[in-house]
Amino acid sequence: MRTKSPRYAMLEIGLIALAVLFMIPLYFVVSMTFKSPEEMAGFPLSLPGSLSFGNYAETWAMMRFPLVFANTLLITVSTVALLIIFGSMAAYPLARKSSKTYNFLYIYFIAGIMVPFQLAMVPLYRFVNALSLVNTYHGAILIYTAINLPLTVFLFTGFLKSTSRELEEAAWIDGCSKFRAYWVAVFPIIKPATATVAVLCSLSTWNDFLIPLLFLQDSSRRTITIELYMFVGEHVTNWSLLFPGMVLSVLPLLLVYLFLQKYIIKGIAAGSVKG
Repeated sequence: MRTKSPRYAMLEIGLIALAVLFMIPLYFVVSMTFKSPEEMAGFPLSLPGSLSFGNYAETWAMMRFPLVFANTLLITVSTVALLIIFGSMAAYPLARKSSKTYNFLYIYFIAGIMVPFQLAMVPLYRFVNALSLVNTYHGAILIYTAINLPLTVFLFTGFLKSTSRELEEAAWIDGCSKFRAYWVAVFPIIKPATATVAVLCSLSTWNDFLIPLLFLQDSSRRTITIELYMFVGEHVTNWSLLFPGMVLSVLPLLLVYLFLQKYIIKGIAAGSVKG
């Protein structure tokens, strides 16, 4: 059996210690969901007295979780779908062409990453309100799509630059148009970039607080983050309901990440190195 070197053993111990350190906040949040207000007032890292799911049941009812979950899911899935379709289509010619016009368009898209949303918040609200898109799902979806499009184009362009042109050229020879050749020959090979876009844009959309607060003021169209905020008061915060709500809101994203994790690092690396 191969003996581990002292340096390798120390590195392994350090990584294990780092993993345990990162697990402490997760343990803290999950354990607090089972505690009564009296237990929360005691030592925060202590184990709960019992594994009662009463806090979850009360949070589920108070948040109207099925409704807000459906709202958040609809907005997130629709946004990610639009970003994958239009973002990849916009990135394809930017990755394949090298003229000054396409280089300018690429820089124009990338510049959007550096512009904070808060800078355009007031004129955007006036514009959306003039179009009667406030308190509508499609209004929020279009806003999220526009905000995340620069990052999407950046990732797809970088990954497409690293792919071979042989498959699409073969599709052209077989009689496919450029549009059909892209969807048949190119899009299936950019799964890592697609998975990266799906995860990153899902995170930013699902966890966003400001846009639903401004543009989805109707109680029937609230998202999870807005409903969580009702547990936070000016003087008192209902921790026994806030922590279960946080866990319920994170679980869907965790499942998506676990399903797509093998593509994420590959897609980010290709987009940043080749772009």
